[in-house]
Amino acid sequence: MTRLASALVGKLDASDDMRYHLCWTYGDYLGDIPKRLGTNEALDTAVAALVSAHSCLGPRRGRGGRATPESIQKYTHALNALRILLDNPAKAREPETLCAVMLLMICHSFIGVHRGRLTGHGEGAAQILKARAFFRTQDLFERKLIFTLRGPVLFEALINPRICFSAEDWDLLVANDFKEPNDESQMIRCLAHLPRLMDRGKTALREHTGVQHVIMETRKYYGMLKVITQNLKSVLDAIHKAQVDGTSPSPELLPKAHAWYQRSHGLALGICIIFNCVLRALEPNDIELDIEAQSFCDNILVLADEAAIYRPLGASYVPICLFAAWCGSKDETTRAIIETVLVDYRSDFTGECFKPLASELQNASLRLSLLDP
Repeated sequence: MTRLASALVGKLDASDDMRYHLCWTYGDYLGDIPKRLGTNEALDTAVAALVSAHSCLGPRRGRGGRATPESIQKYTHALNALRILLDNPAKAREPETLCAVMLLMICHSFIGVHRGRLTGHGEGAAQILKARAFFRTQDLFERKLIFTLRGPVLFEALINPRICFSAEDWDLLVANDFKEPNDESQMIRCLAHLPRLMDRGKTALREHTGVQHVIMETRKYYGMLKVITQNLKSVLDAIHKAQVDGTSPSPELLPKAHAWYQRSHGLALGICIIFNCVLRALEPNDIELDIEAQSFCDNILVLADEAAIYRPLGASYVPICLFAAWCGSKDETTRAIIETVLVDYRSDFTGECFKPLASELQNASLRLSLLDP
């Protein structure tokens, strides 16, 4: 275990470059893992898989390199260990098991074993969260896990009907703020209302009753999100200006601040588009929503170009934004451009342009437009 812990610590300490920074990209909980090794086979094997998979990353790996046989073997071994452990109810409910699932979500993207899901093992993580009732925990490590996991589970739930939480569960999941409330946590809280609003919207459209009530509630969160998006853009612009002018008293902190707010702004744009899709399904004749959607899409394409300096890990959120932009655009030319950029971004990890992309985009678009069964 000492060797495995040292290998992980080495990866965490060495990843100061924003392009490969594990903790910045995936969460501070990674720093707590070394002291938890040796008690959970799924976690131990998942850490070994992560260390191996991280070594496969390189500049624009998708244009030449591929995952090594060793990384694939360790990922497969970790997956098998997790499956065996999940048959043990006591072990399945341990926070280390949830952590193992999260590490496999990371490995899943690193070594290019994508299977048609937006966030990989998000469905499995949601099932463990629900079974364990992690929402009510006071343990700091568990709270860090939930804080990190809530975004991927929420995004997965929007396109995966098999993730079914009650309104109370969603509220508890996003209320797990152990950090000071900010724009980022507020936009996640807004997003947590959307699965319920989508269900209510489909029912209202089908039964031709109560549509206006759903519209009013959805517009309330949409308005909040547009304000948050503008706030984040203002901060991002100020950081960029300080970089250009050289006026910051702490210039060494600007690159990380720029990457942070660029990511937050990109995700805010993506969430705005998602709400916009739902509203257009409820109000198909509102031209203003079409204009706003196109503006969001254009801004995401600009951001995708500017964020390329942080690829692969520092820009790993961009495909989610592009995914949302494709669903939100009605213009076929824009959709074609978005799809081209999305394929390029995904090649950072998968090493190939895989076939499920077209059907993924269509299925997600149908679901966000309230047209799925």
